[in-house]
Amino acid sequence: MATPQLPHGFAVDVEVDADRSTVVVRGELDLSNATELSEALASAGAGVPCVVADLRAVSFIDSSAIGALVSSGRALAEAGSRLQIGPRSRAVTQILELTGLAAGTEAFDVLEEGT
Repeated sequence: MATPQLPHGFAVDVEVDADRSTVVVRGELDLSNATELSEALASAGAGVPCVVADLRAVSFIDSSAIGALVSSGRALAEAGSRLQIGPRSRAVTQILELTGLAAGTEAFDVLEEGT
């Protein structure tokens, strides 16, 4: 399911398989689109045990988007699913490292590169 491209080059696509959904995100993630990210992650979690966030095409991420990932991960866990941060750009990796989230949290797992 593709969504139209939004400001800052932001776009999100959801790919659903039998055992997981993958949310592919492109562009800048910030306050202007953190809600859209949360909504995409929530809808992707319906009926699957795992949601993978593919962030390799994210050029910028701010604290609003990190907050959206954490809150979405918690909501998915309450619904019986698990958020995994999958492939990611250097910008995302740096923010996860700076915030101490690179090893994952109770809200989400961070997959090793290449997984």
